[in-house]
Amino acid sequence: MRASTVRWLLTLAVAVTCLALGRTLLGGAGAAAGAVIVPTLTLLLVALAVDAWVLCPLAGSLAATGVSLLGLGWAWAARQAPAFGWQMAAAGLLFGAAAWQRRLRDRRLHRLRQALDDLQEQHTVRRQAIALAGQTSEGLRKKLARYTQLQSIAEELSNLTDLTAIATVAVERAFALIGKSDLCLLFLVDPERQALALVASKRREAMPSVRAKHGDQFDRHVLRTHHPLLVNDTRRDFRFTVAVSREREVGSVIACPLMAGQSPTGVLRLDSASPGAYTQDDLRFLDILLDLVGTALTNARLFARTQQLAVTDSLTGLALRRPFLEQLARELTRSGRSREPVSVLLLDVDHFKAYNDTFGHTAGDLILRRVADVLRAVVPPGGTVGRYGGEEFVVLLPKLARPQASEVAERVRRSVERDLQGSPREAERRAAHAPPGGGEAEPGEGVTVSVGVAAFPDDAQVDLELIRTADQRLYQAKHAGRNMVISS
Repeated sequence: MRASTVRWLLTLAVAVTCLALGRTLLGGAGAAAGAVIVPTLTLLLVALAVDAWVLCPLAGSLAATGVSLLGLGWAWAARQAPAFGWQMAAAGLLFGAAAWQRRLRDRRLHRLRQALDDLQEQHTVRRQAIALAGQTSEGLRKKLARYTQLQSIAEELSNLTDLTAIATVAVERAFALIGKSDLCLLFLVDPERQALALVASKRREAMPSVRAKHGDQFDRHVLRTHHPLLVNDTRRDFRFTVAVSREREVGSVIACPLMAGQSPTGVLRLDSASPGAYTQDDLRFLDILLDLVGTALTNARLFARTQQLAVTDSLTGLALRRPFLEQLARELTRSGRSREPVSVLLLDVDHFKAYNDTFGHTAGDLILRRVADVLRAVVPPGGTVGRYGGEEFVVLLPKLARPQASEVAERVRRSVERDLQGSPREAERRAAHAPPGGGEAEPGEGVTVSVGVAAFPDDAQVDLELIRTADQRLYQAKHAGRNMVISS
C-alpha cells in the first residue's frame, strides 16, 4: 500500500474518531456507555496522533496532535475525571517521544540521502571516467591502426624506385589514412618553371576532374612558408581571400610540404566540402606520411641518378661504352628480323693528345663537351650517341644505310670544323677565370674529327665486327690526312 493512501486513511480515522468523541460528549450516548466510550475514543485519538508523527508530514503531525489534545481537554472538561488529566500528561509524553523519534529519523534519513547522493555522484563520476576511458581507448585504437597503416606504407614505399608509382601510392594511402576527404592532390615543384605541377590525385566518386594543375592559394601558402596548414573553415580564415574553388566547394583544408633537406619539393593536400573536417592528429599523421614519401622520393631520385651515372659519361652526358654496345646488340637483333639496315659511326678528335699536352686537360675537356654537343645536335632522332673511350665517340643510326650514314658523318665533321673555333690557350684562360655557372671557353681553332662508317648487313653481321670495321675506316681517315669521312 502506498504511503499517501495510508496518510489519507489515518486522516480519515482521526476525523471519524473526533466526530465520534464529539457526539459522545454532546450526549449522544448514555452515562454508562459514555464512561466506557469516551476513554476509549480518547486513547484511540492519542494513538492515531502518535501514528501521525510517524507517517505524516510535520504539519499533519502537529494538526493530529492539536486535535488529540483538544479532544482530551474537552473530555476532561466535560467529565471532570482525573483519568483524563493523566491521559493528557501521558499523551504529552508520547507526543514528545514521537517528535524526538521523528527528529532522529529525519536526521538518519538526511544522512542516508546524503550518502545516497554521494553514491550517485561517485557513480556519475565513475561512469564519466568509464566513458572517458572508452573514448581514450577508441582514440588509442585509431592511432594504433593509423601507425600500423604507416608501417605498411613505409614498407610499400621502400620497395618502390619509380617516381610515378611513389606519387600514386602517396595520394591513395593519404586519402585512406586521413579519410573524411573529397580530394587528395600531390604537387611537385617543376625545377625548370619553378612552379607546382600536379603529378597524382585521388578523388571521391562523383567528384569532377581537377583542372587546377598548378595548385591554388593553399598549396602556394604551404610552399612559401614550408609549414603544414590546417584550415577549419575557409570562409573565416583571414589568410585566404577566396574561400570557394571554382571547380568545387572547399570547406576545410589540410596540407603538408614535401621537404628535401631545407627546401620544399612539393605539397600534398586534402580538402573537404565540410568545415571542421580535420584535426591536429590528422595533420600530425599527414606530416609523418610526408616524411616517408619524401624519403622514398629522395631514394628514387638517387636510384635514377645512380642508374644514369652507370650508363652515362659524367663529362659529356653521352652513353658509356658498355650500354652503347648493349643497345647496338639489341638493334642488330631487331634489324635482323625486320631486314632493315643499321649504321655505326666511329669518330676521333684529331691531335687531341697534342691539345692536352699543350693547353692542359681543362681545354681538352671543353673540346670533348663541345664535340658531344655537336653530335647531339646533328644526329637525327632515333640515333644513339656514346663516348667510346678517351677522345673517341660512337654513333648508332638505326634504319640508315651506308650512304645516308655517310651524309650524317659529313655533317658532323663540318659542324665540328665550323663550330669549334678560337684559340685553345684563350679557351683555357676563360675556363680558369669563368665564374661559377658561367659560360664555357671556346675550344681552339683547327679542332677537327676523323670518322669511320660501317653498315649492317653490308659490312658486318655482328656488333663487334661492325665496330671493328668502323674503327679500321677511322684509322684510314687518320692516315689519309685526318678531318675526313671514310665509309668504304
